[in-house]
Amino acid sequence: MQVEVTGKTVEEAIQQALRQLGVTRDQVEIEVLESGTPGIFGIGAEPARVRVTIKNSPSTFVKGLLNAIVQFAGWDLTVEEPIVREGEIYINMEGSDAGLIIGKRGDTLNALQLIVQSAVAKRFPQSIRVVLDASKYRERRRAAIIQLALNAAEKARSQKRLVRLRNLTAAERRIVHMTLQSDPTVFTLSEGEGDNRVVIVAPMEMRDKLLRRQRTSQRTYSQKSTSQNKPENTSGMKA
Repeated sequence: MQVEVTGKTVEEAIQQALRQLGVTRDQVEIEVLESGTPGIFGIGAEPARVRVTIKNSPSTFVKGLLNAIVQFAGWDLTVEEPIVREGEIYINMEGSDAGLIIGKRGDTLNALQLIVQSAVAKRFPQSIRVVLDASKYRERRRAAIIQLALNAAEKARSQKRLVRLRNLTAAERRIVHMTLQSDPTVFTLSEGEGDNRVVIVAPMEMRDKLLRRQRTSQRTYSQKSTSQNKPENTSGMKA
């Protein structure tokens, strides 16, 4: 990502470009296109012009892209410094428009994350997961989902019955599975399709029964799909 900026001096133009991109000087490459001239008593002055390009770093690219999107949209948000983990870039945004960018159940934030993830995938060959956050929404939501999973496990154990967790995103269902995978007293699985998909938390002694039921359900669904997709016999002969 790059911008071209003018200023009274080269240094002023550079500082404006850095503010616009939301990065520091060591994260960019600077090309002076026009040095500018002060003129005489301001007469005949020519502005300086620079081209500032973000260096080829995934984290720097993500922050620069987010800053550009935030500025273009006019949101009151500050893009914080990225946190780079193994194979992942986490970046949080703070400001009065955080609720707007989160959206209902994080839908707007997820959509923006998908856009940025696609841009990163096209620019960089390595596999990098981008996680966007606003006012630490994802961290708060993750903590809530972990507590939900633990409560469901306790209920499944004490009441000797399965517990269904509904209205979770795919990422949230994954958090439930990972939270309880080391608990030897309970068993988890996902069932259903699309918006009706749920996580089941059950006592471990119900595991075999649930797996048999799931396999039967999957076979029935597969047979039904095959039957529906079977081409019709149009030759006039009995099939």
